[in-house]
Amino acid sequence: MFGWFKKKEEPKKDYFDPTNARVNQMRIGGFVDYDLKTWQILGIGEYDWGNNMWADEFHLQYDKENIFLYVEEQNDHLLCSLAQKIDVNDIHGENLEDVLDIIVEEETPPRKVVYKGKIFVRQNEAIGHYRQRGDGDDDWSELVSWTFKEKDGKNLLVLERWGEDEFAASLGYEVQEHEFSGFIMP
Repeated sequence: MFGWFKKKEEPKKDYFDPTNARVNQMRIGGFVDYDLKTWQILGIGEYDWGNNMWADEFHLQYDKENIFLYVEEQNDHLLCSLAQKIDVNDIHGENLEDVLDIIVEEETPPRKVVYKGKIFVRQNEAIGHYRQRGDGDDDWSELVSWTFKEKDGKNLLVLERWGEDEFAASLGYEVQEHEFSGFIMP
């Protein structure tokens, strides 16, 4: 009659609660504060690493500055890192050999790589799938990703291989979820 005894419906997954916002709930066209700047969310990518491991990558822009926030959920805890795209041709082996040639020949990069005079040591390799969210396209692209950590620092370098001869790279560092605030979502 009045519906008092009806079971309450669970909130939709797409629901955004501004009083309990988390970075993995951000949406295209929204805004978030980080490092005393307000960033607009321009795009969202989704990674499927297999074994029920998923991650999101948010393309953020402030003025003409672009950064990418990678967010992976592990046991209700969010692991976050920020990165900027870099030219993959600026990455070399320890003896200045071309890293891309090594990957093509050996199917894997060397254990150590050099970027702008800094040495990075390979931490892991992951094979997965990626898609851009929100464009209506459900096409997934396969990739191989290698993460390197700076030998004497906190920086991370990520090399990605898409298909036979398409490569991408980024340089970043780990951040904490609480560093992001002021969520405004459409």
